[in-house]
Amino acid sequence: MGRLRVLLTLALLPLFTPSLGAQSVAIMESDHLRRGMRGYGLTTFQGTQIDTFQVEILGVMKAVRRPHMDRILARFTGGPLEHTGVIAGMSGSPVYIDGRLIGAVSHGWTLSKDPIGGITPITDMLEVARRPDTDPKQTYGRPIELDAETSRQLGRQGLGNLHPLAMPLAIAGFSPAARQVLHETLEPMGLQVLDSPAGPAPSEQPTPFIPGASLGVQIIRGDYSATGIGTLTWIDGERFAGFGHPMMSLGATDLPATGAYIHDIIPNQVISFKLGTATQTVGAVRQDRYPAIAGTIGSAPDMLPVAIALHLPNTDRSIHCEVLRHRDLSAPLVRSVLLSSLQAFEKIFGDATLRLHARIHLAGGRTLERRQIYSSNIALLDAALDAVRPLDLLLHNSFADLDIDSLHFDLEIGENMTKAQIATLRLSTPSPMAGQQIALKVTLQPYRADAVEEYITLDLPTDLEPGPLVLRVGSGTASESWEAVRRPDSFVPRDVDGLLDLLGRAGSNDELVVELFRPGSGFTIDGRELPGLPPSAHAVLAADRSAGRLGSVQGEVILRQTVRTAYVLAGEQNIEMMLRKP
Repeated sequence: MGRLRVLLTLALLPLFTPSLGAQSVAIMESDHLRRGMRGYGLTTFQGTQIDTFQVEILGVMKAVRRPHMDRILARFTGGPLEHTGVIAGMSGSPVYIDGRLIGAVSHGWTLSKDPIGGITPITDMLEVARRPDTDPKQTYGRPIELDAETSRQLGRQGLGNLHPLAMPLAIAGFSPAARQVLHETLEPMGLQVLDSPAGPAPSEQPTPFIPGASLGVQIIRGDYSATGIGTLTWIDGERFAGFGHPMMSLGATDLPATGAYIHDIIPNQVISFKLGTATQTVGAVRQDRYPAIAGTIGSAPDMLPVAIALHLPNTDRSIHCEVLRHRDLSAPLVRSVLLSSLQAFEKIFGDATLRLHARIHLAGGRTLERRQIYSSNIALLDAALDAVRPLDLLLHNSFADLDIDSLHFDLEIGENMTKAQIATLRLSTPSPMAGQQIALKVTLQPYRADAVEEYITLDLPTDLEPGPLVLRVGSGTASESWEAVRRPDSFVPRDVDGLLDLLGRAGSNDELVVELFRPGSGFTIDGRELPGLPPSAHAVLAADRSAGRLGSVQGEVILRQTVRTAYVLAGEQNIEMMLRKP
């Protein structure tokens, strides 16, 4: 009888396609529910077939989370539920009493021995479905990390708390290191990261998109995939709602909504879960809020394209995928893709040298390019972590909302270390004169190889004042640290252009930088350096009590010269010298 009833219901559902103002099925509000009332629910236990399970109402919890928001308590039976308990992935499974929709399975208890859980009332879910679609970039929230004292004051979630069912996040193609990044990023939001089988047959076959069918929400798609698996609760024309709780509490969003193929139910003592795979895209999730997710059927939303080109010793590989556009989540998701690509075709640990060429393409045709080289026994890990840093800074900049068109990473990988220590610095004459040419010899000590000497000549300016100078050599990265100490305000951007310039000028580890430096103190005004001020001007600026425009400078760089080497350099050397009068 139960099977006949659900088949009749599913046969009638496609006939109800009025506008959002009219309901596609009759609903029953929680005020009309009484203990002992019985009905049924719809969900998918295996494949794409929609199954029925029985529901007995146990009561209604009033004013949950906010006034006038109820939570319906119920016992569920049928299918595997007596063995598994309430299942992660059932979130959104619609429940009917007397043929009327009351809400969606959504909550449960940790370590519960019986299949008892909570149902989110359909009236609360429809409030989310009726929200107007808005630009997600204006409303994305930032996950909050609470300190220990705040967590103590707020209280901890105990065994007696009814909480949203965990969302199975079906991932495919990710390496162990990448899974760890996803785990640390997403599990605090209630997503349960699970390896999922991905085969062409399930993903290509058509799946129904009607209440009780599996509903997927993709945050990564392409050569790598990460999809939250739940259940579709309600559909009315082009609008739909599901889950009965948030996925990541993103507010207004724009993510691909897909069908899903359920491979099986995995029984678990903590909470059983559905093991699923995303199928075809059916539309976009536009709202991700406390009572539900909601969206529209139709074209797929825009995501951030990521292209990775790997140049390996014996072959080339290319990876293409798209990730969620989000201020706080895009960078770690891209980092997980990079890590996985590197670990899939190369070793993450062990001697290696990696050359990175990263390009961030912005709307309007602007491009931020960055080149860097890494060499160590964790070079690939360092590269994956560092390569995404500019994206993170751009997304979190306080000047403007930047539209990022796409990301491209070219990675050339070798299996040997090419690092070298800057061992010694020798100067042809310790007391040169202005206008004179001086010669330097820099000794590099490569890793497990014979020392290498670099010879550099410097032409001293003719107008140099006599006095003490410092000659120093180091890598491009070391030169950045010198400049940060000498002139801190040059590393504090004042606008978007300044931020892009700062990110684009990063020194490379294979550059040998020679600087001639004069100690002293000075000032900048609006970022413009004022070297060689007379004592009177210096005294006036030192007495200025205004803030924001005036900055300090420690010393002056008289000249800087860069030589590209075949090594990733470490260490630095300097020599104090006295410039003589001609």
